[in-house]
Amino acid sequence: MNSMYDHFSNLSTSYNELRTTDHEPTLYIREKLDSKNQIMGADIGCGGGRYDLLLLQNLPGLHLICGDVNEAMVEETTRYLKDHSQNNFLAQCIDASDLRLPDNALDFILTFNAIHHFDPVLFLNQARKALKNEGYVFVYTRLKSQNARNIWGRFFPNFMGKENRLYGLCQIEEWMDQVESISLENIYFFSFRRTAPLTHLLKQAENKHYSTFSFYTKEEFNEALNGFRQQIERHFADVERVEWMDENVIIVFRKNTSIRI
Repeated sequence: MNSMYDHFSNLSTSYNELRTTDHEPTLYIREKLDSKNQIMGADIGCGGGRYDLLLLQNLPGLHLICGDVNEAMVEETTRYLKDHSQNNFLAQCIDASDLRLPDNALDFILTFNAIHHFDPVLFLNQARKALKNEGYVFVYTRLKSQNARNIWGRFFPNFMGKENRLYGLCQIEEWMDQVESISLENIYFFSFRRTAPLTHLLKQAENKHYSTFSFYTKEEFNEALNGFRQQIERHFADVERVEWMDENVIIVFRKNTSIRI
């Protein structure tokens, strides 16, 4: 836990630059919430706040709680949103296993690319206490099978062996047996065509933009990085335009109206 905390502390000021931000899931969420004028929500595992900015820009009536267990990330979120002229938010340290949010107060709770850092059942049971009736939980993530098909899973040596925190569809359905008064409403699939030069990919890996890379020893990582470079040079004719597909899902849960807490 401490090593992962340190990993994100070290990345906090460069995280938004290193990571890719997808607009599509925030537009999907906007459609789900479009009938509401005033919206109260929370982003748990907010990182550097890049998705929070999109949410605040796309949902004018939104007041957003931005929570992360890492203090440096909370500070970066505050700076980032203020720099982009956003004020309708509260950034604070929040543990996903003990949310301590107001009961029955929020229209939604979401998490972007962070559920693999949580106990998902504990998180969902905590989230439903804070939701209004018919409130949503949105979980944006990669499935284990999707991770195997992206540029890292295909070409970065032992990436799939190091990454064992992601979930499959069967596991997501099993969560429902352990969660009270929340139902699984939808699983929506996203595909993104990416293009980047090899130099950019190497920079991302060297800066450990995915926490998966922190599981390599220094020697393992250096050897794998060299192997990745060779694999890309072997499989792509133009290393200035490496093309691949990224895949993600948004899992939509909803608090049942028939059961009162």
